[in-house]
Amino acid sequence: MAVQVCNIIVASSEGRELAQHGSPMFPIACYAEDMTADSVAWHWHEEFEYILSEKGILCVDVNKTRVRLNQGEGIFVNSGALHAVEQSPALLHSSVFHPRLVGGMDTIFWQKLIKPMTQPGAPAFFLLNEAVPWQKEVLACLRDAWREVADEPFDYENRARYHLSAALRILSTQCVGGKTKVSQQEQIAAERMKQMLRFVEEHYAEELTVEKIAACVALSESACLRSFRQLLGTTPIQYVKQYRVEKAAELLRSTRLKTGEIGAECGFADGSYFIKTFREVKHCTPLEYRQRFGLEA
Repeated sequence: MAVQVCNIIVASSEGRELAQHGSPMFPIACYAEDMTADSVAWHWHEEFEYILSEKGILCVDVNKTRVRLNQGEGIFVNSGALHAVEQSPALLHSSVFHPRLVGGMDTIFWQKLIKPMTQPGAPAFFLLNEAVPWQKEVLACLRDAWREVADEPFDYENRARYHLSAALRILSTQCVGGKTKVSQQEQIAAERMKQMLRFVEEHYAEELTVEKIAACVALSESACLRSFRQLLGTTPIQYVKQYRVEKAAELLRSTRLKTGEIGAECGFADGSYFIKTFREVKHCTPLEYRQRFGLEA
């Protein structure tokens, strides 16, 4: 199966997620993730993304809104929206795909299916529940697309594109005229937040303070704190801690580096503080986390 596990977000100089989803010729990837010991940090990207709760309850944050996904429900996250997934005893299926997979900007497919989704005022996300007929239809299309990419049967590329186009045809009808009005002030705040997240992602291994994070977008410390609380529901330093832990978790899973080396590489100067912080976020020690994946200390 072409299913990946990925919850570490690396950003470009513009603050976008840097990971390539799929390939240039087929820009889509699907993921299966057990969220019991992991979370997905705040990030954004140009691609569309949908998240399906396969087992348990997921908490997904999009911009200022927290969405609770019961088993069987899903969410479609629009291009450019800030989003994150909280750690919880749940299993998710997700897929990230570039709009050009459905059709390039010089095609009728872009004009009819993509442009309504990316116009100013379009919703940042769509909650999908099987109790609502049109949402049930979208969920079915998204699940079918996920399975095509995961299983790779004959002609799966065309079949996945067909299912995604069908889902976007329905979603785009919900965007006519723009459903959400976003003020210029809110747009500026969102862009500043993306820049601050980028700064953390580029400098997480260094000593970081609220002052340094605020300075990267010419904000005062109090304005920086207020922005993080209003948009992400956390503080800058708490975000830094979570991001460092997620980077450490990736290294624990993918390398044989010693715990102390990983902590130092991820910005934790003190080994005891690294273990304490890791336990706060993951509810287990780095050693216990590594053992969950059948790896040696």
